[in-house]
Amino acid sequence: MLASTSPISYRQLPLRLYQIGPKFRDELKSRFGLMRAKEFLMKDMYTFDVNEETATRTYATVSAAYDRLFQQLEVPFVKVNAATGIMGGSLSHEYHYVSPVGEDTLLQCSSCGFAGNSEVLESSLEESPTSCPSCKSTSLSTVRGVEVAHTFLLGDKYSKPLGATFLNTSGKPQSLIMGCYGIGITRIIAAALEVLSSDHELRWPKLLAPYDVCLIGPKQGSKEQLPAEAIENELLGNIGELCGHQELLHDDRKELTIGKRLLEANRLGHPLTVVVGAKAVQSEAPKLEVHLSEGDSLELDVNEALKLVAEHSQHKRDLLLGRFEQFNEKVGHQL
Repeated sequence: MLASTSPISYRQLPLRLYQIGPKFRDELKSRFGLMRAKEFLMKDMYTFDVNEETATRTYATVSAAYDRLFQQLEVPFVKVNAATGIMGGSLSHEYHYVSPVGEDTLLQCSSCGFAGNSEVLESSLEESPTSCPSCKSTSLSTVRGVEVAHTFLLGDKYSKPLGATFLNTSGKPQSLIMGCYGIGITRIIAAALEVLSSDHELRWPKLLAPYDVCLIGPKQGSKEQLPAEAIENELLGNIGELCGHQELLHDDRKELTIGKRLLEANRLGHPLTVVVGAKAVQSEAPKLEVHLSEGDSLELDVNEALKLVAEHSQHKRDLLLGRFEQFNEKVGHQL
């Protein structure tokens, strides 16, 4: 596209052009569901700069944005030096979630958190490393990684042969210096669930969970139904105000037992599930059951439960605003 409009002026640079859309992979047999689906959603970005120096700054800027995104998701990730491979260029990094279903082999240090692509490390050292290149510890193990994003500094590998140029300050045509960046959007969702979930229950990153809170009321025909429904209806309004009504799932299938609905809620992995059952209407110290996606369950009064919902919602807002002051360094390690 830029080659067809060349030359452009250096005053129009840098350019950062991106698209989000479906891609297709023609595999004989796709596997792991969304992990290797034949159709997937991808965010592609191509950047154009006047020289290597400014392109390197652009690379750092985009990489920092990727770092923030993966920190926001709160799924443990590693960022590793990568081979440029068939794409070419002078610099490349991969973002991985560590999982047994991963197709890439990584070397990870349990002492400092360092991780590297085994192919790159073995190539640079001409042998398989036995100690960590970062802290020199021997706590180096082989793990599998699911690649969820990749960045490349391409230089003029594509712009030069295609004739994508700009007019420099002297008015002469010069090849654009490119970068290439990609995030597998649906792949992130599938890989995050692979990493966080158990064999029996889904577990979502807080920002990706379909709903923040699931509210379960009493069973139809139970002796506590009427007084418990009064509490349930009040909670519908209060929780909706705290987290947003679109983030609240009300399971009103009251022909089903609370246990049946709770089992399904746990399988779906809602961050918080609030149960209004018999304990909510007991004469002394009425309590709500609050189940967390991590597997814990609490007995809280109404105000305590609402405070927990408010804290969850505030944490989610902080993540969206990029407030990482309390971000645990163990979540992400960077070369």
